[in-house]
Amino acid sequence: MADHRVVIIGAGMGGLVCGLQLAARGCDVTLVEAAPQVGGKMRPVGVDGTAIDAGPTVFTMRWVFEELMHDIGSDLSELPDLQPLHLLARHAWSQGGILDLYDQRDRSAQAIAEFSSPQEAQRYLRFCHEAQRVYQTLEAPHIRSSRPGMGRMIADLGWRGLATLSRLGPFYSLAHTLSQRFEDPRLRQLFARYATYCGASPWKAPATLMLVAHVEQDGVWSVEGGMSAWANGLAAAIERRGGRIRLSSRVQRLEVRQQRVRGVVLD
Repeated sequence: MADHRVVIIGAGMGGLVCGLQLAARGCDVTLVEAAPQVGGKMRPVGVDGTAIDAGPTVFTMRWVFEELMHDIGSDLSELPDLQPLHLLARHAWSQGGILDLYDQRDRSAQAIAEFSSPQEAQRYLRFCHEAQRVYQTLEAPHIRSSRPGMGRMIADLGWRGLATLSRLGPFYSLAHTLSQRFEDPRLRQLFARYATYCGASPWKAPATLMLVAHVEQDGVWSVEGGMSAWANGLAAAIERRGGRIRLSSRVQRLEVRQQRVRGVVLD
């Protein structure tokens, strides 16, 4: 496929993954990126001489990259090291109180019991079970689908899956559902942060985003060198397969002839 010339605009995670898959298949791949580094939102920002992750801060759903690397005949050893995190997050409130959540439900429930009440701890365990069911319902028809759509999702879910979603998710906001699941406003606030993972408002985002609770319990990792190192690792993997990455290269326009893109013009 070396005669297939491909230009990918943007070296964020989507562009990097696409470039790696195509380069591994022998395509002549060039990524052009306006920023001086790859990664898109996954970038470091200097604070008092220290590099701080400005976008994603933790690594979840490891299986996505395990499958990606397997598909191109490699494995995760080609990318930066991952270390599992047992303490998922520490939450603090200005009016007082600190709550740690862990990779084990029972340990998190005990922390919530001490922070809030035993009743809230039981509500948390029910919430986790509910989040797991939402994830399992949506994994095949939506999360793993290359082109998810409402029609296909309805067909794949069947009546049982639709009944699960109708009870849990898309017809209510995340904030509304959390108000029904927890009495402590601090816990409602804490779990409402799941909407911010995709830049949404918990008052507008669907309650199906509670599945993030299950995703985090399924495993959270830190990346050796920070999250930006993961993007750099993917970029290096592309270049090892003959791909090229041009940074600080802003696209001015696309060359279109006969309703087909024929080239990319940089500024």
